[in-house]
Amino acid sequence: MSQPRGEILLDDGEYFVEHNVNYPPERGNGFLMRRCATSMTAPEGAECVGGYDLKPDGKWHADIHAPLDEDTDSDCRALGMFDNRLDAIGTLWQRRREAYCRHPRY
Repeated sequence: MSQPRGEILLDDGEYFVEHNVNYPPERGNGFLMRRCATSMTAPEGAECVGGYDLKPDGKWHADIHAPLDEDTDSDCRALGMFDNRLDAIGTLWQRRREAYCRHPRY
């Protein structure tokens, strides 16, 4: 099973939200992680499938992974811009099962 390196904010056994320990919570980012089979591309047994981040304008942004869109060359789907960190994390958590996952669960 994966060993998270940051502060775990939410965890349901399959997905977890992990704060990036390199930044204080009030201005740092975090990751939506999904536990998966250990492999060369997921050696810790978890893959990043989304995240949240504080933008320079003071708004919090949340997004999840999506299949590659050839027209936009993007593999992320924005979930929104938020006035505070908790709203960004809450939306990320509510929409976690919509994230595109690249690795098998087991």
